[in-house]
Amino acid sequence: MDERGASGARAIILERNKLVSRKLVRFFTCAGFDPIPLDNPHDVKKHLPGSYLLGADAFDVELVVEALRNNPTLRVVLWTAEPLQRSLHYMVENPNISNVLGRADFDSPPRGWELMLVLRRLLRPREEGPKFAWYLDWGFTGFQERVIDTVGRDRLVEKVQKFVHHLGVRERVGELFSELAHELLMNAMFDAPVDERGQPKYALDRKASLVLAEHEQPSLRLASDGSRLAIQVTDGFGRLERGHVFEGLQRGLNGGQMDQSRGGAGLGMVVCHNCTVAMFFDVVRHRKTEVTGIFDLDLGQREFRAQAKSLHYFEM
Repeated sequence: MDERGASGARAIILERNKLVSRKLVRFFTCAGFDPIPLDNPHDVKKHLPGSYLLGADAFDVELVVEALRNNPTLRVVLWTAEPLQRSLHYMVENPNISNVLGRADFDSPPRGWELMLVLRRLLRPREEGPKFAWYLDWGFTGFQERVIDTVGRDRLVEKVQKFVHHLGVRERVGELFSELAHELLMNAMFDAPVDERGQPKYALDRKASLVLAEHEQPSLRLASDGSRLAIQVTDGFGRLERGHVFEGLQRGLNGGQMDQSRGGAGLGMVVCHNCTVAMFFDVVRHRKTEVTGIFDLDLGQREFRAQAKSLHYFEM
């Protein structure tokens, strides 16, 4: 049986902190992996044959890249307490590195809910993406709306800000999420739709007033469980490329210019990065693009700015 679809697939965990390593072993085991915990990078090589997944701190990314050269089918998940920018170069160059999880510090594991979600998806890559509810605890509240035109977009962006303000959090959080909602809807409305020849219909003029056909209309979900705030925008075209995400974010964080051929992905990805603690990009090619952003409501402004960010890309 293909190990990708079977429980018990072997996973190497390279983590120097023994307490964190024990916690990671629990998560990997519960996700369906057979974990091999290691604290010495020199021990990784002998365990690579037959392993499906390698998990490590981004501090050891050079070792990870070397492992990929000799094991091109190996999947990788990274975790880091450092700025995401330091991992992006390797993610751009290595398609097997499409998941990096932020953690509070080197003595803390990644967020449990996020790690479990990512591990289960890496083990079963052919399964459809998670339901929106999986990003939140039971008992969340929120809303979902389709966007018909640019007037509706602006009204919905304002509704997002009012919803967040109603939660009683600081005003800046509402501003961040309204900015994020606007960016995600702009991408879904202007960059995603194509004509019958597969050519972008609206990307050349992002200031135009649009009225979208029914099949072009994206949807927005927003909800909170009191601890996390989640936003998700979905379009029905499935055109987002991996390079749009990783190269765009790398270019944006490095202060590069907007790439008009890719819908301004650099600046747009920076908005996503700056407004969330975790971003999930799910693409079913030619069918659906789903972008989900998560904010931790328990973080203060200073903590949020210092928090290592997560980035995940999945494609079917």
